[in-house]
Amino acid sequence: MTADHRSDFPLTLDLLYELLEVDTELPARRLLQAARQVRGVLAPLILSLAEREGTPMGTGARDELARMHRRAATYRRLAEESARVPGARVVKGPSLARHYPEGTLRALGDLDVVVPSEAALWQVLALALDHHDSDEAELTHLDDRGQRHLYAGLWWPGEDPLLDPDHGLEVTTFAFAGDGTGVPLRAELPDDQVLADVLSLAEERFQRPYTVKDVLDLVCVMTSPAAPDLGELAACAERFALAPELLALCERVRAHPRLAAAVPDELVASLRGPAEAEVRRRTDTQPACARRLYGMQLSAPLRRGEGHRSTEHRWSEGAISRTPVGDFLLVPGESVDPALHADALERLAALAPWPLRPAPRREV
Repeated sequence: MTADHRSDFPLTLDLLYELLEVDTELPARRLLQAARQVRGVLAPLILSLAEREGTPMGTGARDELARMHRRAATYRRLAEESARVPGARVVKGPSLARHYPEGTLRALGDLDVVVPSEAALWQVLALALDHHDSDEAELTHLDDRGQRHLYAGLWWPGEDPLLDPDHGLEVTTFAFAGDGTGVPLRAELPDDQVLADVLSLAEERFQRPYTVKDVLDLVCVMTSPAAPDLGELAACAERFALAPELLALCERVRAHPRLAAAVPDELVASLRGPAEAEVRRRTDTQPACARRLYGMQLSAPLRRGEGHRSTEHRWSEGAISRTPVGDFLLVPGESVDPALHADALERLAALAPWPLRPAPRREV
């Protein structure tokens, strides 16, 4: 982590009371309870602020905060290892956390990695499986105008499986998936890491509403020494078809008086024209969604398989994608015909086992 990236924005418990709309007369435990009720992982940030501000904390809170620090360290190590795969880039996660003020902890839900090829995707997943046992994975095939792309994710239990969210790793051969209608898949990331992180935040709007965590992410980036050039940021948002989403996030920040100065007027003004033009373009554009096939996991636990390519076993009713980490029934939607699933399991049992890599040596 580079200290030069850290924002000096006055991030405090008092501000979190305001953002989460909790009465400041209530004790910090009520703020923590409110944080656990909203979308976005905020509890570790609040615990770190409580520690920094000297709020009395018991063993349970201190232990949770220590686990979350170790969780963040796990993701940093995995991000560093993933970056050794040629062309692999981590977005958001640890890359955004480095902008947060000293003494604060940005919680990490999962690790997002964008890779240039299928081979790189399986290499990144193999790195995770060398250190963490997992029995849950997802796979999606996307056909974007004849170009095949992949999404793959895997999860493993948190340090305290009863209290902590699962760890997760999501790897894609594309940067931005789009909205399934007027915004197409865009395969490449911006070259600049900060621009890539900010646009990845904006892209999240296609998946869910913005949260307080997204607001704080943008505030910490824009008030850090590594804040992007405003003109470059606006031009990049326009080039990647994300001006409306970035403008919406900026306006969400500026709706809070104590945060408004983090997003300069110049940036908002630069985004308005491109945002309006992009909305018109989407209205006039035919749907641009990539055709998708979803992988229903057929085998568990996941394996440490040899190779960096997947293969497909097809028959008249379906197809199985066999990969270095596991086997998946490819289906066009979320529901699966039970007869097709049973048939797939029988066909899989008749296939030769996937060759495995030697078990890695793990630190104890």
